[in-house]
Order: sequence, then structure tokens, then C-alpha cells
Amino acid sequence: MSRYFTAICMILELLLRLVIVPQWRACLLRMLGSQVGRNVRIYEIRLFNLSDGFRNLVIEDNVHVGTGCLFDLKGLLTIRRGTTISPGVTVITHNDPGQYHDSPICSEFEPGAKGVEIGPDCWIGTNSTILAGSQIGGKTVIGAGSLVRGHMEGKAIYAGVPARKVRDLMIG
Repeated sequence: MSRYFTAICMILELLLRLVIVPQWRACLLRMLGSQVGRNVRIYEIRLFNLSDGFRNLVIEDNVHVGTGCLFDLKGLLTIRRGTTISPGVTVITHNDPGQYHDSPICSEFEPGAKGVEIGPDCWIGTNSTILAGSQIGGKTVIGAGSLVRGHMEGKAIYAGVPARKVRDLMIG
């Protein structure tokens, strides 16, 4: 995509922050190309890496996204139905140790986008970070301040840096 398209998307993202009604923000994201379901509440968030616009954001029905969240849209970010994202959560969908300035570290850690999927009926705790390529199974709780990397099984509680399974959840 062109630099102009990216610049326009960045301006639109700034304007989205001025919208004070969470349901309106969800509706506007839908109009801008995101897939946003019904009864979605998105409080003040920041979206970045908008070279593909807003289309890499998929949010299903009955999702709540708290204030101060930071979402990377370089790769696909999918949030399944019924999930609650607490304030201050960061989701990263790409790795780049310095591709644009030819960092030698790129030979060891290849840059690229990797999607993130958060399963249905999850609760992501305040100030957690979810790294590129992570998958969180359904009905999973991520403790506040955790660092998620890789696959987290469903119906469990994970916490820590890095996030480790604390225990299974006995829910249907």
C-alpha cells in the first residue's frame, strides 16, 4: 500500500480516539474495514502499523476492550466472541529487530507478521502483553501483567513472565 494510504489511516486512527462512545468506535472501525460484531465496546485504544488499513482487526460479538490498549495491525488480530480485554493490554502481531535500517540482528531473527488469536470467552488481565504468533484457547484467563508467547490451552489460568499455566478452570 502507498505511504499516502498509510498516512490517511494514521489520521483516521487519531480521530477514532476522539470518539467518546465505545459502541460508536466499534461502528466506525467496521466502516473503516475491520470486522466488528454486535454488542462490541471499544474504549480508548491505539492502533498502529496501519499499512493494510484496519482490515487486520477481527472482533466478534459481545467483546469488551478496555482503555489504554495497544493493538498492532501488521498481522491479523482476531478476538473471538465474549472476550474481555482489560485496560492496558498490548497485542503485537509482528517481529522486526530493525529491517528498515539493515540491522545485522535480522539475520538471526527474521522480520515478519504473525497473527494473534484470542479464543472465545477469555479474560485478558490488565497490562498483559501478547506477542506475535500467540494463540489463546477459549475460556482462558491471563493474569494481570503477564507475557503471552505461543499457544495457551483453553479452560486454564496463565500468569507470569513468561505466562505459565497456573491451573485448569472447571467451567463448561
